[in-house]
Amino acid sequence: MKGRALAILLIGVMGGTLPARATRMQDKHEQNLSWCKGSDVDLKMAGCTALINSPQETPQNLAIAYLNRGNALYENGQIDLAVQDFDQSLKNNPQSAEALCGRGTALGQKGEFDRAIADLDNALKLEPKSAKAHASRGYARSHKKEFDGAIEDYNEAIKLDANDARAFGLRASAYREKAQYDLAIQDCDQAIKLDPNDAVAYYVRGLSKQKKGDKPGGKADIAKAKELDPRVDRK
Repeated sequence: MKGRALAILLIGVMGGTLPARATRMQDKHEQNLSWCKGSDVDLKMAGCTALINSPQETPQNLAIAYLNRGNALYENGQIDLAVQDFDQSLKNNPQSAEALCGRGTALGQKGEFDRAIADLDNALKLEPKSAKAHASRGYARSHKKEFDGAIEDYNEAIKLDANDARAFGLRASAYREKAQYDLAIQDCDQAIKLDPNDAVAYYVRGLSKQKKGDKPGGKADIAKAKELDPRVDRK
């Protein structure tokens, strides 16, 4: 029986059964890695989760998988789960500027502004030209009423990425808090030009117009903002 089993095994190897299986497994791994790194959120979640659940994955790939799944969770509004994935990404690669930026951005959305700033400071030490990290740190600083520092961050973010509607909208909000309404309106105009569905930009522009005495214009902008996002006034 032992001889027969060995013969069958040899036939399988010689005939290509085991190599074919290994090839299929490699192809599936490459597919999961491609999905995990892609732009489709559902495929990203599926591919990254498959890599995370694999018992043979390298720390490098696990760091990527947790990072990209964390980004997908963040996009879906699952902030707590996103933070958990960024934590795991950093366990596998403590020097990941992207994971630090992702976690800092998510913590800012959770209202944990000091922790957010600490992560974003570290992200910017590793990658000083990260527009996202500058914008996210500006957001946290704004919520701590550090408007001058926030505007400095937004300035740098816009310098690095002049097509980032979010950075213009956030800077507009900081200008409005400083009663610099003309500058706020200018930034909102640019944010809306880059993203016509930016509810925050419409809302901030509406508030700024009202402060300048343009009640009808302000009312129209605020109505448009609430049409785009009924919860815009709570952000």
